[in-house]
Amino acid sequence: MLAEVLFFGIVIYLIYKILFDFILPVSHAGKQMRQQFRDMNEHMRQQQQNNYQEQNNQQNTSPRKSEKAEGDYIDFEEVKK
Repeated sequence: MLAEVLFFGIVIYLIYKILFDFILPVSHAGKQMRQQFRDMNEHMRQQQQNNYQEQNNQQNTSPRKSEKAEGDYIDFEEVKK
């Protein structure tokens, strides 16, 4: 009787140690890694959107400048070899 109680006590203790010292920390680390991956993907997506918007802004401003400068004349000198 005492041996059975002692045996089950040790088994329960080992299950407790395995559960709280190994399985839960691994699970917690996995959740943290997934969250960091999501954050990194969101950050990269925002950077790409910003770069895309900046490129569109630059493209939109460039033709306006060239339209204003259409009437300008640039002297051309022929280079002789």
